[in-house]
Amino acid sequence: MAKRRKKSKAKGVAAAVVVLIAVIAGLFFGKDAIFGGITDNPSAPVSGGEVQFHFIDVGQGDAALIRTEKGDILIDAGTNSSEDQLKAYLDKLGVTELEYAIFTHPHEDHIGGADMILNTYTVKRVILPDKEHDSKTFERMMDAIEAEKCEVIMATPDKTFKVGELNCTILAPISTSYTELNNYSVVIRADYGETSVLFTGDAETHSEEEMLERYRFKGTLDCDILKAGHHGSDTSSSQAFLDAVTPVHAVISVGEGNTYDHPKQEILARYEAMKLEIHRTDKEGSIVFTTTGGEPTKK
Repeated sequence: MAKRRKKSKAKGVAAAVVVLIAVIAGLFFGKDAIFGGITDNPSAPVSGGEVQFHFIDVGQGDAALIRTEKGDILIDAGTNSSEDQLKAYLDKLGVTELEYAIFTHPHEDHIGGADMILNTYTVKRVILPDKEHDSKTFERMMDAIEAEKCEVIMATPDKTFKVGELNCTILAPISTSYTELNNYSVVIRADYGETSVLFTGDAETHSEEEMLERYRFKGTLDCDILKAGHHGSDTSSSQAFLDAVTPVHAVISVGEGNTYDHPKQEILARYEAMKLEIHRTDKEGSIVFTTTGGEPTKK
């Protein structure tokens, strides 16, 4: 794994229409929501052995996309109110189908756009925690899964799956009964060459402690990029967990001016003390890392 402490190293009318569309989209969603983190030619397929990790700006919610030459993986789908924003981002990238859609846990800010994803794109497999929820959002997601006849895989620890040369491992949830819904979050470790990324959903310290007990001495938690748990809340990112993960980059998916005061100053201070490179969707818009198997690079 690349665990070095890194240093940041068409014409005429058609063109006018493209500009007009971009301006209108910017008015509705904000410039960074549409263009933030996307390359100059986003519709081009991933090639040359490259893998892309997109942390998509969906406001106060989570959505991430892993792009490979052999297919795409979506992890969470933001809120109900951000589903048009999410769709615009995926469409601009030229996404038409997903090898896997992973909905980490049934909170609205993670599955709000799930029914849109299932109804709009070809989704081959869905990964879910074994936990139901009494909400209209959850009901719409399950109805869409049934209507689209998606293969459903229940998340169990140590289950692995691949898309091309990208290897993914489910690390959590480990228990089957939690008092806090966030702890049912599906935690995914994605490995490509020497690059490792840890997607933690909203997993809180209870789940982190279970992962530490199961994986601490196997080196399984050690990664280059950490998707910060629970939008940078102080319910997650315990010092013991961070000491095992030892990331270089921490990505916080969070909405500007959110009412939860995320990310918490205590957590930011903890990241800063570890000299992590902190990236926030409320400050930067969508965030993209690319790798060909070595050191990941932020676009």
